[in-house]
Amino acid sequence: MGGMMRGGLLLGAALLTALLAAVACGGGDGEGTVAPGSSATPAASGTASAAPSGTPSAVEEQLKGMVLKLSDLPAGYTLAEESSSTNDQVANGSDDPTTALAQLTEWGRILGHGVSFSPEAPGETGVVLLDSTVSLYENDGGATASFADAVNTARTTDWPASSGQARDVKVEELPPLDVADEMLWLRISGTASIGQPATDEAFIQDMVLFRVGRSRGSIAVVSIGFDPAQTVESMVDAQAANMAAGLQ
Repeated sequence: MGGMMRGGLLLGAALLTALLAAVACGGGDGEGTVAPGSSATPAASGTASAAPSGTPSAVEEQLKGMVLKLSDLPAGYTLAEESSSTNDQVANGSDDPTTALAQLTEWGRILGHGVSFSPEAPGETGVVLLDSTVSLYENDGGATASFADAVNTARTTDWPASSGQARDVKVEELPPLDVADEMLWLRISGTASIGQPATDEAFIQDMVLFRVGRSRGSIAVVSIGFDPAQTVESMVDAQAANMAAGLQ
């Protein structure tokens, strides 16, 4: 995440890190830990689908095409970070690696991939942090179980308590978009002292979790001083389309 921080915008980085960690059970970069206390969720039944053939690098290339790309974004963004995550890597970042690995294995998680983008001029776009992840499962049921676990964690986390020195923190769910099989759009907003010298700024952090077939994705956007709803909608639409195309 460090590549995305600009000026004194540490609040946004902290919020994004906390949210990604809390919905960690299956994604890519930025979702490297399983939420403490997250219980194993049995894989739901679903339409079976064979795992992708070829070497792990082939799967990685498949996933690279399923996250957001620069061509999906408005002008003015650069790629800050990109990495893949194996089940062992995700599990080793948790408080209980053995349990976490068993859970990921039960879900049939194959691999995850994540990218982070940085706006070249945050003051012009209002967006200060942008993260996109995807993870692939052996069948729809595993992705459904992973999605359900992440949604439960997101809904039960005490976000005001996790938001550091932010004030007037509000958490709400926005209506899901009709572009995926399942979706949760969680919005955290409030006021915080940001920058150097610090000034009070209104912030919004949008986290969208969604499932397309046997893949699970997420988009996280932190913005300052404006409502990015339309921007987030276009990004979710683009990634959902990328995920669907990647599964064909």
